[in-house]
Order: sequence, then structure tokens, then C-alpha cells
Amino acid sequence: MAVVTLYMSDRDQSKTFNDKKEADNYDKMLELAENVSLWMEKEISGLSEEQTESIGLLLAHNKENLLKALKGKPEVLLQVEQEAEMDEEKVTPISASA
Repeated sequence: MAVVTLYMSDRDQSKTFNDKKEADNYDKMLELAENVSLWMEKEISGLSEEQTESIGLLLAHNKENLLKALKGKPEVLLQVEQEAEMDEEKVTPISASA
């Protein structure tokens, strides 16, 4: 029987990874998302906790494209959105009926 090493996320105990670096990167992304969410709660009134968490995760998950946009290439954000829409169109829904 083979032994497999799994790494757990410190911030999300339900997530496991085969690679320590991958687990560390995931934890860093979640930490960034949490800090962005807390910052937005202070700066923008009227947002719910769910909204700030969703926005924080969105920004943290897409930080590379956001950095490119902030460095003078704002069209990158729209290209990512268009690629996601194209990917959704390629997915064929599976019916539960047999």
C-alpha cells in the first residue's frame, strides 16, 4: 500500500493538497481575501458581509489580472470575463433524468 502525503489548508480545513506550495498559495489567497474584505467593510458602508467576502475572494483569486490592469492594461479584466463566458458556453448541461 502506498503512502500519500496530503497538505491541509490552515484557513480552510476542508481543503487538502498534494503539494505544500499549492496549500501555502491557497492560504495566502484566503488571507488576502479576508484582509480585502475587512478593509472594504471599513471603507464602504452598506455592503453586507456576504458581499464583502465575495468581492474579497474575487479580487484575491484574480490578483494577477488585477495587477496587470492597475499597471495600465485595464482591458485584461474584460478579456478574462469574455474567456469565462466562452468557457460557460462550451459546457453541456447534464440532465438528471435517465
